[in-house]
Amino acid sequence: MTGIALLTVSMGWGAMTFKLDGEYLTFSSRKTSITNFLNGFVQAGVKVQVDPSLQFNLGGTVIHQPVEKVLEELIEPYSYLVLWDQMKTPLGDWLKLSEIRIFKPGEAWKVQAYQPEDGNFRVARGALPDSPEFVADELLLTLNDLANIDAFRTLLQQIGGSVIDSLPELGIYRIRLPAGTNVPALIEQLKNYPIVSRIEPNYIARISDPAVDGAGAASFQSPNIREGMAPVAVLDSGLISGSGIDDAVVSRYDAVVPGRALTDEAGHGTQMAMIASGAVDPDGAESLVGDGAPIVAIRTFDDNGITSSFTLMRAIQHAYNEGARVVNLSWGSNTDSDFIRSALAQAERKGMVVVASAGNEPTGKPVYPSAYPTVISVGALDGQGDRWSDSNFGDFVMIDAPGMATFPVGHNGPPGRYAGTSISSAYVARNIANYLTENPRATPSQVRNAVQKTFSTQKFTGEKLRTWVGEN
Repeated sequence: MTGIALLTVSMGWGAMTFKLDGEYLTFSSRKTSITNFLNGFVQAGVKVQVDPSLQFNLGGTVIHQPVEKVLEELIEPYSYLVLWDQMKTPLGDWLKLSEIRIFKPGEAWKVQAYQPEDGNFRVARGALPDSPEFVADELLLTLNDLANIDAFRTLLQQIGGSVIDSLPELGIYRIRLPAGTNVPALIEQLKNYPIVSRIEPNYIARISDPAVDGAGAASFQSPNIREGMAPVAVLDSGLISGSGIDDAVVSRYDAVVPGRALTDEAGHGTQMAMIASGAVDPDGAESLVGDGAPIVAIRTFDDNGITSSFTLMRAIQHAYNEGARVVNLSWGSNTDSDFIRSALAQAERKGMVVVASAGNEPTGKPVYPSAYPTVISVGALDGQGDRWSDSNFGDFVMIDAPGMATFPVGHNGPPGRYAGTSISSAYVARNIANYLTENPRATPSQVRNAVQKTFSTQKFTGEKLRTWVGEN
């Protein structure tokens, strides 16, 4: 079966119609730039590589013609290459145009990756002021037992949708819609569609702004990691190479732009990896011998500190595939996503322990994913062992842990002393990795029970920490 992509956008010199239907392309524009033309492919989920020196206009109308034929007619005298792939989906493999390359004849080596949106998410919001944010022109859905390929193809035709990605293990499709689609209204229409099981926007989450607590000299140490230590996956803004913890990193992955080398423009992910690896200790924390954890570094947030539900779920699956026993989520959102809740429940069934920060606003209101029942929710203590004044609280918060530390790298700012539940979450994740190294057969529910039983005072420090890791 072929997927269907329909995208109608107003660009450049007027309206451009761009419709990718499996092996066939419909294009119409009086005159537009090669940049706008390539944007159509990118919006349809196709990787584009092009010689950056090529700057020209094109135009015309072709209706439902093979992609190769359309390219031949529109970009003459330049050359092209198209690559196809079988995208795995819950309903089986779909033929998908995976990549196009455009270059001068004989100069294919000059192509470079084309990233018109620089890998950052396009954010939209519903009509009400407090409506949750989501990725513009996208939705997520799963299908029920009534679905088959033909029925799904009919649905996509009706909504002008394109399957641009899929998580087969979770049965989730990521659908791209025509530009300017009212996503919440469309979802309401589709909730009772015969083959739709679950549907929701591709929700947005953001890294919280850092709580800068002043300048200070970082106490940085080389991570001390025992052989066989349980890895911690840090799903965050990425990792800065050469930050001093490279030897502790067992895997690097960019879940925002898969295939791109890992970076960290914000610095927050590098900070959390330093805590989890044992390179930096929070104030008031008592380190254990060999208490660092190997790191699976996953860039889950774009350069603006934004991520999506689909990216998070893809990152969690990658963490599992890389052997992570602990997942650290040092961020939170007010939006409750049924898809994220289900993905984290599946992670628990696979034996992964998920730790998340409770939030840096003391509202007492649930923050997600911290408030999900399969997640260990962590609040913050100050340097004296008392609850930090800006730490969130409530029945969903399981424990408090040291939440202040001095880093040699900053988060959207200079190095120095920072405070937040992000730090306490990463510290708890590190110590849970220690616990799992000593208790490799412990299940996630047993770990949560052990945490609650041992730390009823909600202080994740001192002799109790040593006893918990070494004797439980």
